Amino acid sequence: MNADEANDTSRARARDHTRELQRALYRAAKASPKRRFHALYDKVYDLEVLWSAWGAVRANRGAPGIDGETIEGIEHRGVASFLAELREELQQGTYRPAPARRVEIPKASGGVRPLDIFTVRDRVVQHAAYLILSPIFEADFLPCSYGFRPKRTAHQALEQIRQVANHGHEWVVDADIQDCFGSIDHAKLLRAVGRRVSDRRVLKLLRKWLDAGVMVDGQVVPSTGAPQGNPISPLLANAFLHWLDRLWMKRGYHLGVLVRYCDDRAARTPSEPKARGGGAAQEMGVGPPGTALQGEIPNHRKLRWLNGRGGERCGKGAP
Repeated sequence: MNADEANDTSRARARDHTRELQRALYRAAKASPKRRFHALYDKVYDLEVLWSAWGAVRANRGAPGIDGETIEGIEHRGVASFLAELREELQQGTYRPAPARRVEIPKASGGVRPLDIFTVRDRVVQHAAYLILSPIFEADFLPCSYGFRPKRTAHQALEQIRQVANHGHEWVVDADIQDCFGSIDHAKLLRAVGRRVSDRRVLKLLRKWLDAGVMVDGQVVPSTGAPQGNPISPLLANAFLHWLDRLWMKRGYHLGVLVRYCDDRAARTPSEPKARGGGAAQEMGVGPPGTALQGEIPNHRKLRWLNGRGGERCGKGAP
């Protein structure tokens, strides 16, 4: 058996092991909604979990971080030894993340979006943490949340909007959290995670990534929010915004139906009065602690559905 075949075998075995572990964590979290998990860190550095994380990072084929180490370079010198070294650092408590490399991606709407590129080794550990934490929070997340979740897509969110619109909810209130990933308060974020995770080593690991900083023009500057480019950031953002879904279900459910795709939220209501003056806009205007809403009053417009090739599409007609 050559090195490639051995790596394929290791990844397949690791995938099965990780899935079984995730199923166990999900079942435990679902059975005990108030349980705080205290023994998770050893699962993050479980060698099979690290192999699964490596497989995901390798499949993504991302760019190198500030150390210049590439996926191909790690494969050349040996994945097994790379993961064994990483596991040893995590187990002994000597693991230290490197600052991320900042790049700016142009936005279609104008301006740029910062993307922080972590080193390959850091991305592997971040994805390992994601694999362990995700099933715990997935057990809590509500059906109205679609963004960055397993087996949930933007197309499903749009289909939900279409179905509700066809049943008379023709008005939509849009709200977008301004710079959501970049403006989340670290302390509040860790408290949100701490509602389900009491393992101090896991919380410390998350804090290390949040405090690692970013390299900008040759200087390391503090990072803010949940850096985009970190494999675990979308999960952390969803965990932070989950309270908003619960708040709507408690206070705004009678006004309409909520659909959230990470920081983008749309509440569909059956009438203009409910959209404009019945409280939907006000409820959508409640921003999570540590964030700012884009605009003091959310957008509200008539939701129109037009027949088009390949199915129905949403039109942006004014009210």
